[in-house]
Amino acid sequence: MAQEQDKKGPGRPKVHVFDYEQIVRMAELQCSRKEIAHILGCSDDTVKRDPKALDAIEMGKAHGKMKLRRAMFRNACENNSAPVQIFLAKNLLGMSDDGMRNDESNVPLPWNEAKEEKNATDEATTDDSEQQEQV
Repeated sequence: MAQEQDKKGPGRPKVHVFDYEQIVRMAELQCSRKEIAHILGCSDDTVKRDPKALDAIEMGKAHGKMKLRRAMFRNACENNSAPVQIFLAKNLLGMSDDGMRNDESNVPLPWNEAKEEKNATDEATTDDSEQQEQV
């Protein structure tokens, strides 16, 4: 919580001393700067002007994202959660539902080509067997 100190004389009456660990913990939960300022009992501008507070927010948000990423990988790999595996495959590996890569080359994935070749081979084999039956 922000502590207030009274200052005698003209000028700003309050000085905010922040608990930077609390700021990190709130940022890990992806709280916005405005929400953090509200909890600390000061304005958003006060938080924005404090470089240590901004560093704490940046570090906390990074830690929160890392925790989420770790939980997603654990859920996908250890729990074999198909929806999480699909999400990670699409977002990290660039896969998509139509089997095409999402890059500039737009080259079909190997199983599409193999399927077409197999179909062509099956059709040729069927034609050969029909001709042999007629003979």
